Amino acid sequence: MTVTILSYGMGVESTAILLRWVFEAETRPCELNELLVISAQTGNEYADTGRDVEKYVLPLMRAHRIRYVQVARGGQREADGVVVLSDTVEPHRVRLDGAYKLSEELERNGTVPTYSAEHRCSLKFKAWVIEQWLTANVRLPARHAFGYNSAETERVARSEAAFRERIAFGFNRDESERVARSRSYNTATRTAFYPLVEWGWDRNRCQEYILSQLGVIWKRSACVFCPFNALNDSAISRHREHPQSVGDALMLEHVSLALNPRATLYKDRSLIQITIESGNRPAVDTYRQKLNSKQWAVYRVRRIYSRKAKADRAVEQAAVFATASEAVDRLRAISASSGIPIEELRGINYVILERRSETVFPCREEYFVAAPAVVEEKARYGLPWFDRKWSALQMELAF
Repeated sequence: MTVTILSYGMGVESTAILLRWVFEAETRPCELNELLVISAQTGNEYADTGRDVEKYVLPLMRAHRIRYVQVARGGQREADGVVVLSDTVEPHRVRLDGAYKLSEELERNGTVPTYSAEHRCSLKFKAWVIEQWLTANVRLPARHAFGYNSAETERVARSEAAFRERIAFGFNRDESERVARSRSYNTATRTAFYPLVEWGWDRNRCQEYILSQLGVIWKRSACVFCPFNALNDSAISRHREHPQSVGDALMLEHVSLALNPRATLYKDRSLIQITIESGNRPAVDTYRQKLNSKQWAVYRVRRIYSRKAKADRAVEQAAVFATASEAVDRLRAISASSGIPIEELRGINYVILERRSETVFPCREEYFVAAPAVVEEKARYGLPWFDRKWSALQMELAF
């Protein structure tokens, strides 16, 4: 027996696949009561995505006895495993809260997703989670369908590297290169297939089909702070509908910028700049309230650059305070004692003790900054290792 699995990201493509299988029996890879649909919840999806799935999709799953599994990452370490949020043929709730949230990970590390790199957050909070659950619970040969459309060939390739069962992917017809690369990873127990590519459906065709069947324009599935989600007029309008979630995202960006003034959520502009310019006052107010509700710390931040955009970082809390004003007062004291004036970048105050070089490597960077006390003290390979490397480079630069 071969199990058929649909990786359901709750977005346009995977929703279109599921709906067509429900409404057009001749397109189904198996009987609907033999289908396994699985979602990995990051904890930071737009609330309207969950509402739409609950309103339009879950009733169809219940009516056709489709098994729906929702899973989430259990913690920061892989040893924390996977949490099963729901496993039922009668689903009524979308468990958007997840378990260990992606936002928790980002806040603890003082970072935001990197728009110039691969989707590491998706690999860690979705692909890995689903793979772990399937490995433990699906022993038979399996077919796994993914909702990449025909234009998403690169995503096909990455998905093939991550899974061993036969899973349907939602790549659309414009993603032939991703499909071709992905198929090279097929094994005896896992063969991927891509319904949208087979049907010749692109994203617009998926949206048209959903509209024809449900009478609703389906919105993109994404974390509120996802930098890969282009902030067009539609996305800005959606932000206005979710001021609380955008306020949370602004908080993440603020902490990220405190630890790296270059680390905005979007490539050319910060989210706070975009939010203010769009007139989303409720989101800005939420953000300000969050800043004032936290304990604050003065952080010492150091980096050793081996080359441009390649650095080891150490973050230490010099002191923790009950309020932001107390932390800023300590920063002023550091400025006065060092004789180095405070610099303001994107509304955040820094005392920069050592600036990195833009042309000579290796080089160092060091500064103090006041920010919410949410970031863990840490350095790659530990602070003792970093301190030795820091001191060694100081001696090297002295000569």
